[in-house]
This record gives sequence, structure tokens and C-alpha cells, in this order.
Amino acid sequence: MGNVTSTRPMIQLVPGVEEGGPQASAAARPDPAAQASTQGSTAGDVPAADLPPVDLLIPVHNEWHVLRPCLESIERFTNYPGLRVTLLDDGSDAFVQRHMQAWVARGTDEQPRHMLRNDRALGFVRNSNRGLQASDRGYVVLLNSDTVVTPGWLHRLVDAADSDSTIGCVMPMSNQCSFHSLRVPMGWNIFQYAADVGRRIVRTCYDAVTVGGFCVLFRRGALDDVGLFDEAFGRGYGEESDWCMRARSRGWRVVGSEDTFVYHRGRVSFKDFKDQTFREGNYRLFMQRWGDDYKRAMAAWYGVDALRPLREAYVRMDGSVPPPILAALVDRVKMGGPVYAATEARRYVRDQGGLGRMTSVIRERGLVRRGEATQPHPRGFVSRARPRIVYVLEKFSISGGVLSVVQLVNRLTLLGWDAKIATHHDHDQTHLGDYMLYHEPYVFPSAEAMIADFPPTDIAVATLWSTAHKLGRILDRTRESTQAPAIVPWYFVQDDETGFFDKRDKQGPQAVHESYDVIPNKIVKTDWLADLLTERGHASHKIPLGLDLDLFYPQDPDAPRSMRIIGMARPRTPRRGFAALVDTFRAVKRARPQVEVCFYGCTNLADHELDFEHTDLGLVPHERLRALYNEASILVDTSSFQGFGRMGLEAMACGCATVLTKFGGINEYARDGENCLQVDPAEREATLAAVLRVIDDEALRRRLVLAGLDTAQDYSCDAEARRTSRLFAASLGVHADEHTGAVFTVRRPDGSTQTRSSKTTGQDGAGA
Repeated sequence: MGNVTSTRPMIQLVPGVEEGGPQASAAARPDPAAQASTQGSTAGDVPAADLPPVDLLIPVHNEWHVLRPCLESIERFTNYPGLRVTLLDDGSDAFVQRHMQAWVARGTDEQPRHMLRNDRALGFVRNSNRGLQASDRGYVVLLNSDTVVTPGWLHRLVDAADSDSTIGCVMPMSNQCSFHSLRVPMGWNIFQYAADVGRRIVRTCYDAVTVGGFCVLFRRGALDDVGLFDEAFGRGYGEESDWCMRARSRGWRVVGSEDTFVYHRGRVSFKDFKDQTFREGNYRLFMQRWGDDYKRAMAAWYGVDALRPLREAYVRMDGSVPPPILAALVDRVKMGGPVYAATEARRYVRDQGGLGRMTSVIRERGLVRRGEATQPHPRGFVSRARPRIVYVLEKFSISGGVLSVVQLVNRLTLLGWDAKIATHHDHDQTHLGDYMLYHEPYVFPSAEAMIADFPPTDIAVATLWSTAHKLGRILDRTRESTQAPAIVPWYFVQDDETGFFDKRDKQGPQAVHESYDVIPNKIVKTDWLADLLTERGHASHKIPLGLDLDLFYPQDPDAPRSMRIIGMARPRTPRRGFAALVDTFRAVKRARPQVEVCFYGCTNLADHELDFEHTDLGLVPHERLRALYNEASILVDTSSFQGFGRMGLEAMACGCATVLTKFGGINEYARDGENCLQVDPAEREATLAAVLRVIDDEALRRRLVLAGLDTAQDYSCDAEARRTSRLFAASLGVHADEHTGAVFTVRRPDGSTQTRSSKTTGQDGAGA
């Protein structure tokens, strides 16, 4: 639809050359994983035929959306000769079973795959024991399904275990591993960090008290001597610590391998189980058995502080303190004017619990900023070989727009891009940890700090009108600098943001219109937005939004559902139609008292004192939305307009009938009378009639569900990432694979070189 505007010299493709990374320290040693990749050997040039046989066991209970990246990382980064991989399926649903069976069927003679299935869920401990009993190899690895392995991980673990015959088990380092956890440096992705750790860190096989169960390599002799996990620990948590204490008591070493890193998402399958039951159950059992011994061992562990050299090897430039209150208000005035700032201030006071909380908030955060020099600026790993992208976010809020960016960045990373997110502390960033990210975002102390020290990149992407203005200033700075590389700017326009403001605010909509002039290259996700921009004099490229179809699906398509109706409550966002939703649900309860009406997405619904029976589900994390949609029969969206309407499509993908607004980009997928019923939320009687019609007419409801399921299959975040990758690559003059979207790495105008085609990614890893 629109031409791509580039302000930089084209990047040239060159034959594959290993990318360097930060200079290795003098203490660095040869990398056994790299040797294994290029020579078929581990450290010491051991022939591949002499490597000890290994079983890799992966316990699984649903959650295909996290298992799939784990399995793909194993395919891509695990070239251990003769490795046997077994999926331990603990009663997963039919959707996950189908995908696992397809993956197992693609096994090879060099890397055979198997699956052991429990028809009903037995829990992590019993499921793992079943796999351990079935294994007969010299080493066996237990790997959680919510992990992503990195190049050379298994060679390094085996090499560590082989270094001492008294090592009973060894674990890698990770971002989520209790008191062994390491934080990925700001601005680095997990593959860059893993590669650098493997190059720089001297492995000592430090003695641990217990290991994290997310990834453990066991020696067969130790398993035979110590035994399996104690099934007294039920569903899980504490069983690996108990095993380690038993092993230590029998003379086995429990160690960590400092030069090996595996990413761990953490708490996917068990969710709140640990918080709700662990301390009263498994923790008490563990401490009854090992309390005094464990306390003495941990005191000695903290005294040694074995991980301090690794933690101190990387400078942590967090900038993690939110901005003082007055400074934050001034920043918002600069961004959107006084009306915008006042509106945001009112929202903040309400969200913090009212004016009574402000004294303590000011005491915690201060009133004014005392100078940028007191807060370090993040400087992350900047790839010298892979094409680089930085998306600019205003904040990590719980919203579909942020989720779209996170999904894209993760997938672009796996397609070979050095993709990152940059944001700043002029907004609250407390929800950053709610997102699964394969990198640690740049979080600058303030917007001004981000503009002044924006990381070197080939492409920068604005994601909101305010970030477009910031990116415009960043572009001005790079044009003025003789050293900064030119940046190709893009604007990911996700909605008609002129409708985001109070009716009295004239500056806000004007700032949105002006933002379109700042960034020439624009991406939209609907024809509605493309047409809107055309009316305003701007061309754009349309790439349909994608859902994570590994996450959203009907878990039991044939199971009857209770008559539960759900709707997202966003009182603070007028366009989300909270008043219309309340009126509709109140009328539904009067007309059909047996129907359960549920609000979700609001943290303070009780403050609105609704005068009818309802269920308040509160804020629902993204990974629990599938269960929400699967437990409901109907979703109602009374927004005055939708830029796309992600929740309607998510509900369709999960087999939920929908009644949706008729306005905005939602018409990209919503077809009235075919896969949903559409309404004008301002017409309350017509909206109620549509909802009652879907409640009462089972045949209509079933027809809408089946059509919605078909519709959702056309919207994949994988397809969105492939199309985005090809478009960005074209703007740089870089080749992207026509089918997969994977990019070749590149030679830049400054003379730096690539690693190799992403089709043959080597030991530096994805995005390194």
C-alpha cells in the first residue's frame, strides 16, 4: 500500500563469519560446545562415538504455547550424538496431544523421539519418576517444558558431569532458579547472554545445596544409589531439593555449571499452586526432614557466595526506580499537554488507592528528580552482525497492544533478528514481569534519558502516538551525529488514537495527527485503520494481527458449557463501554436470572457498587485467558469502537460465542450473523436483545461457535511475524526467506560482519 522510506545506506549480505561478542576475558577457555558443533567432539577432542549416552525427559501437562518453543530450541541447538528425547505427557488435552505426536513423528535415527502418556494427570513427581524408571542411559536430563535451551547447553552439562565421578547431578544457570537465579543484563537477549557466559566464564562446578528442578542432568549411578523422587511431595515443589539432600548425605556432589545458561519461564503449569500450598505442605515436609542440615548448608553456601563472580561479571544498569511524583507529572505535560497530564494524574491517584495513599507514595518515590546522573543508563549487548530492531513502548501495561509487541519481538528474535524493546520509567513498569520475553528490555530512567542514549539499531518502531514523537527526536539526534548509524523508522499504528482522549482535550488528538507526519513508514493491522490513514493523507502497509493459536483453543470442544457470560470491564477507558456493559449485564440478570454474568479485567470493580448479582474475576493474566474463555458460553464487547478487538477473536478461538461492537477494525474478522452478532452499544435494547437471542437459541450459538473457530485459524502470530520480518528486511535491503521469514545476517556500512544465514544458525545462537 505504501512505499518504504529509508534514510540509511543499504546493508550488504556477505558469506558466513562467526560473530564476536564482547571481548573474552583473559581467563576464558576453549568452548567445548563450539568444538562439539564444528568437530563432533567435546572438550579434549573426545570422538562423538565415545560420548556418554543421554536421555532427555520433558514432563508435559498442557501449555503447548510454552512447550513448542522448548522443543524448537532443542531441535535447533541440541546436536548431541544419539540423544534420545522422551515427552512425558501427564494427561494433556487432545490439542496438545496431537501436536506432541506430530513432533515425535518427526524424530530421526540420529535423535529418536518417544512419548510416554498418562491418561490422567498424576502430577509432576509421579510423572517424572515414570520417565526416570524407563531410562537406562548413563546420563538422564529432566527438562521443564517451559524452558528454552541455548547452543551447546547439553555438551557443557555432560562435560561438567564428566569432570568428577562424584558429581551426582548438575544444573545450568538460569533467569528463574530460586537463589541461583541470574538476571539477564539489560538490553541482552537470552542467546547473547548464554553465548557470552560460555565464552567468558570459567566453570568451577560449584557445590550447591540443592539444584533448581527446571533442568537437571543426573548421573545414572547416583539415581540408582539415591533412588527416585519421593512421591510424598505430591504434585511437586520440593522433591528435587529432597533428592539433593539425600544425595549429599550419601556422598554425591550437587553442582552448578556456571558456563551454561537455559531460559526458564517459571510457574506455568502449577500457576498459583506454590503460593497457595507449598509453605503449608511440601515446605513443611522438607524442613521436618532436613531443617537443621539444610540451614547449616545454606549458611555455608551464602558465606562462600559462589555465584558472585558470575553476577559481578556483568554491570547491572537497572534504572529500576520509578520517577518521582512531580517529575512524572511534568513529563506528562510535556508529552500530551495539561489536560492529558491531569487525566493521567487522576487515574494514578485512583489506582494507588486514593488521596489517602499519596503521602506514603511521595515518601517512597520522592517529589522531584535529583538529576539523571544518579541513575545509570542501560547499555545492552548490541549485535554487530544481525539486523537490529528496537520497539519503543510507553509502558508495560496489561493490554493487547503491548502483547502484540511482545509476541512480535519474541518471534523476530527466533527468526534471526536482534530484536529488543526500549521503554522508560516516566510510566509505571510494574507489569513488565508479567510478560514472557526472550530478552531484558532497555528500561531508561526517563524519556529524556532514552532519547539521549537510545541503543544503536537498524530499525526503530514506534508503537503509540507519544512514542512516535520520541522516536522523531531520536532520529533528529542520529542525523546530527557523525558516528550514530542511520535508522529506518517504522510506526506500528494499532488503533485510532484520536479517540483515546477526554472530549475537552484538543491537544491530544492534534498530537496524534502530528505523529503521523513524524514517521513515514507505517504498519496497520486492519483495512479500517489503513483507510483511516488514507483519509488523513498517509499510506501504510497492512499486516493482519496474529493470535497465539498455541495458547487459544477449545480444550474440550464437545463438553457442555454452563451459561456464563463474560465481559471486559475497563471503567477508566471510556471507549471500552463500561456503562453499556453494566447496563446490559444488569438487564440480562433481570431477564434470565439463572445466567451467570462475569466481569474481568478490573482491579477495583467493587468501588462501582453494582446493584445486581455478578461475578468479579478481577485482572486475568494473559496465560489464564484460555481457561476464562473455555469456561464461558458468551463474550460481550460493548466498546464504542475497537482498533482490532483481540478479545473477541481470542474468545472465538476458544469456542466461545460472541456479541461484539460493530464499529472500528473489529470488522476485519467479525461478520454479523455468521461468526458473531454485532451491535451498536449505544442502543441498549438492541444489545440486550442480541445477547438474549444467543442465550436462548442453542442452534444459533453452536453455529456462531463453529464459524468463529474457523475464523480464528486465519490469524496467526507466526504469520504476522513472518510478514513483518520480510517487510523490515526489505526496508534494509536484507534477504528474508520467502516462506519462513528468517533473515540472513549482514555486513554493515561500518564494516562489521555477519555470522551466517539464519538457516544454519551456529553456536552463537538465535539473535546473538
